[in-house]
Formats: sequence, structure tokens, C-alpha cells
Amino acid sequence: MINLRLAGALMCLSLSASASTIINDGHIHYNDDVWADLAPEHAIGLLDDNNINRAIVFSTPEEGTRKLYRLAPDRIIPFIRPYRVFRDRFSWFNDADMLDYLKKEISTGFYKGFGEFHLFKKNKDTPILRQMMQLVADHDLAVNAHADAETIESLISMQPDVVMIWAHCGMDHPVDDVRRMLDQYPSLHCDLSFRDKLTDPRSVLTPAWKTLLEDYPQRFMTGMDTYIPRRWAHLPEIKEYADTWLGQLSPETARLIGGGNIDRLFPVND
Repeated sequence: MINLRLAGALMCLSLSASASTIINDGHIHYNDDVWADLAPEHAIGLLDDNNINRAIVFSTPEEGTRKLYRLAPDRIIPFIRPYRVFRDRFSWFNDADMLDYLKKEISTGFYKGFGEFHLFKKNKDTPILRQMMQLVADHDLAVNAHADAETIESLISMQPDVVMIWAHCGMDHPVDDVRRMLDQYPSLHCDLSFRDKLTDPRSVLTPAWKTLLEDYPQRFMTGMDTYIPRRWAHLPEIKEYADTWLGQLSPETARLIGGGNIDRLFPVND
């Protein structure tokens, strides 16, 4: 069923999006629940309207990522999720059929990364998961994991040289945990989507987060996280929030987190 409220909101977005910093985005979804209201060309248009140049994209099913890539191959950085359908998120790490699916898809050479996937410490180390991580390493893919710190450490221990992107920077893990992890694991990076507690209620970066971002400027990236339709509808506000805290960093740190790190990890034409 078409979401009429979303459709109406999307028609107005190009009018409401304000001038903002040009960034690369580390966390964009184009899932099938938005396709009826947001055609691929309109999704690319929303990225344009909000000054999002390049984006890491993961979709359920993966055809959503291909839809955007066909329109803007120099701007879409395609990742493959272990989710053919939503319910796969609860079993993919034990699913031999999923491993076969990933082998087939990754062998095409289309993808630059594996994820975003959800994984927590109860299932942090399964035989199927180990084979998937070996597959990722063999094809030089990055990983985006929505996981707790213990699980991230387990994944890194399997393949220490794989670029690991911690989705939402652990969501609500304390700053001290994040600092310890970045210090200990040189392959670890963080996307900052849904990290609202970066700032106080006035949208001012907290001293602890500002110091961390300035201390590790090459290890973070912005992220809008359009995981549900209304996140697309609110893209201008989400992007405005990112612009607000990026503007409080030193120019070089803001440049790296706002886009430079993604360009370094995923060069255009690579």
C-alpha cells in the first residue's frame, strides 16, 4: 500500500532542503518498502538536494542498491547484505544457503562491502560466519556491522586486516569504549548515524566526543541511515544535524569525517 503521507512529504523536500555542506554518506538504505513512493531517480534527487555526493548503500533486497547504482555508478558504493528478505536478519549467520548466495553475488565483483548486518554476542562466532568473513577477506571487501563491542572484536579477530565499519559507532556504547576500540584495532572505523548523543540538547558537541573526533579524524564517517521510509522524508533535518556538528570541528577533521575518509577507503573508479 502506498504511503500517501510519505509521498506528500517527499514532493516538498526539494523546496525545504537548505544549502548545506557537501558530504559523502556512510549509511544509506534503499529498501523495497520505499520503492512505491520513491523512484530511484527521486532518491538520487534527494541526495542531490541535501548535498550528499557519494553514499555507501545497502538494501533489502539488494536490487535496491542496483537500482541506484545504475543511475549514478560513480556515486553509489554498493554493499551486499545477508538479507534477501527481512526475516533473514535473524538467521543469516547460521544459514548455509545464505553462504552460497553470498558466494554467487560477491563473485560478480560488483560489491565493495558486506553489510549492514545485525549481529550480537550470542551469535558472534559461528562456522558459517567464519566462512563468510573469509569470503569477505578473499574479495577485499569492507564490513559494516550493527553490533555490540564484544561482537565487533570477535569479527576483527577473524580477519584483522578487513576494514571494519561499526554501524552507529556502537549506538550507545560510552565514548571511552569507542576510544579503547579505535586505539586497539587499526582496521576499525565508525559511521555516526543515529549517534544523537554526540551533542547536548543545544546540538553542541560534547567535550568528550569533540576530543575523540579530533583525535581520530581518519576513523569516522557521517551517516543518515534511511532504514525506513520516514527517514527519507526527514533527510533534510537529519543532514542539517550532521552539518551542525561537523561545523564545530576543525576544517580538516570536518573534511575527513564529512567525506574524505569514504573517498580514501572507496576511491572513485577503483
